[in-house]
Amino acid sequence: MWWAEALANGFRYPASPLPICLFRLVIAVAALYKFGYEHHRGAWRWFQPESYVYYRYRHEHPRFPVGPTGYRVLYVAKWAGAAALLVGVLPQLAALVLAAWFLFELRYDRKFHTAYLGLCALFLAASPALTDALTWRTVVDARSSDLSAVLRAEAARVVDDVFAQLLLVLLTVQMYLSSAYRKLRSPQFMSGAALYTFTASLHAERYAQRFRDTWYPRALARRLIDVPPLVGQRRWRPAAIATVVLEAALPVALLVPVTFPVAVVCGALMHVAFTAVLPIRLIPFSFATVGSYLLFIDPATSANWSIFR
Repeated sequence: MWWAEALANGFRYPASPLPICLFRLVIAVAALYKFGYEHHRGAWRWFQPESYVYYRYRHEHPRFPVGPTGYRVLYVAKWAGAAALLVGVLPQLAALVLAAWFLFELRYDRKFHTAYLGLCALFLAASPALTDALTWRTVVDARSSDLSAVLRAEAARVVDDVFAQLLLVLLTVQMYLSSAYRKLRSPQFMSGAALYTFTASLHAERYAQRFRDTWYPRALARRLIDVPPLVGQRRWRPAAIATVVLEAALPVALLVPVTFPVAVVCGALMHVAFTAVLPIRLIPFSFATVGSYLLFIDPATSANWSIFR
């Protein structure tokens, strides 16, 4: 297995830059989507002096003052960082800017998926291969040459430093295992009570929300939500158990080449289910997590993918 060989050789392994560059695009798109829906919900004004978000931030972090002006500077910087990462302009610096923003965001809105995106951006900044493929130069070169030839040339490049890719693989493995462990130790989750309470509360308040987060089909609501609590918990329990089993099994299955295709299908379906429960906010996390599966593929074989032949 390539990752074991890379670890044994001190993170040195002849690799194509395609997987890490594709993941660069994934993180950039996920960040832009997240920033876009938050902007639609008024994020530009979240640090106005009269806002609750600003009050809570000042109350919890009095030693790290960031006022409305500083917030808007960071706000513009995060958009610039995401756009630069997408097109491959100073991508290491752009990734660091995104990581800094997500770290700041965690100080006033703590969410595990924000932490995952931030760590992905931070680890991406450690890769020296981010400008080797799928950047603005790819578009420029394709204007004077055949696009397939340009992609083949980029895929044929070789880098031998896979430290950042291994860090990202380890991050996804750790994320799944820690999530499974936390859920397994939670009686509320394993009984189905957490899923029932969460979906029922969102469904009950759907018309009171200024911005809708969920659109549950009527059939699902009748079966799993608009039922007595004990019935709903019992019906959600198989989904809770399946989630823990999949999250515990996916890391191993992704690391083993023989089971990798099955793991990709199961993981993608699991994240589709996650996103169906909370579609707006979980799309960036699910997109980034499933996109990280690209990094589990042997990077030495990426140049042989049929799309680049």
